[in-house]
Amino acid sequence: MEAQDLVVAIAQEGSFVRAARRLGIPQPSLTRKILLLERTLGVNLFNRTSRRIELTKAGRLFIPEAIASIDHAERAWDLAQHQALMEHGPFRLGYSAYIHSALLPFLRRLNFPDIEASAMTLQSVSTSQMVKLVLRGRLHAGVGVLPVQDEDLWIKIIGQEPFYLCLPSDHKLARKATVAAKEMHGEMVFWFPRSAHRDLYDSTVKYIHSLSAEPIFQEVHGASHVIEFVAYGFGIGLIPRSAIRLTRSGVVFKPLADRYLRVETALFMRKDQRQGPLHEFIDDLLFRLQSLKIDAQ
Repeated sequence: MEAQDLVVAIAQEGSFVRAARRLGIPQPSLTRKILLLERTLGVNLFNRTSRRIELTKAGRLFIPEAIASIDHAERAWDLAQHQALMEHGPFRLGYSAYIHSALLPFLRRLNFPDIEASAMTLQSVSTSQMVKLVLRGRLHAGVGVLPVQDEDLWIKIIGQEPFYLCLPSDHKLARKATVAAKEMHGEMVFWFPRSAHRDLYDSTVKYIHSLSAEPIFQEVHGASHVIEFVAYGFGIGLIPRSAIRLTRSGVVFKPLADRYLRVETALFMRKDQRQGPLHEFIDDLLFRLQSLKIDAQ
């Protein structure tokens, strides 16, 4: 067991006893290993008291690098373990529930002459989790929502669509042709959960706040639920343009004037997997996806 595993376990558990139990080693042995590590480094990683254990400044610097090291080691193990599946097993494609609504039925109807239907599987997963699964070799590729940032990934945009506001038909903004994002100030706004895509969530909120607008965001799973909450008069909703097909009496949909607020969908895979038959298959898939022309006007 590597030293970084020991330090991370203690930091996360806040106790040598609980960390030892989690790691399956005797507590005295864990203590000796940490003391040896600290002696080797020439600095203490933990402040020890009778009641609790806290990271020192050096420890706080050590932890992020240790976690990154563990993650890279696990990724390397997964890639080695899944290489046979990458080459000979079923083609595994991940997709996010928040991609353009036209894509999901298309993905389910995919038919490639060189790949049997039974040799291709689809997995619904959040974009952030999908990135991890692709990097670890558990998925061949993913169709998710940008931003996706990792230097080991090959990423191609498939299309984009703006956000629309879902409003009660008697709302003061319902009479306008378009609505500016700053007009959401003070409104209860229902939209997708941060856990679905943290980077998109944070960048959208940051942009709206930069306009001196302070909506009250409420997270809801699925555009249909957003529309239901709006229909019952609990607030307004922020949804991708493709979701306005889910019409319901008592609500109207209005485009946002802010073109920055949009959802971009992309296909991505590991750069080092773009070779051989998989390369050709992904290029064919990209061509088919881009041919849908899902860019919204």
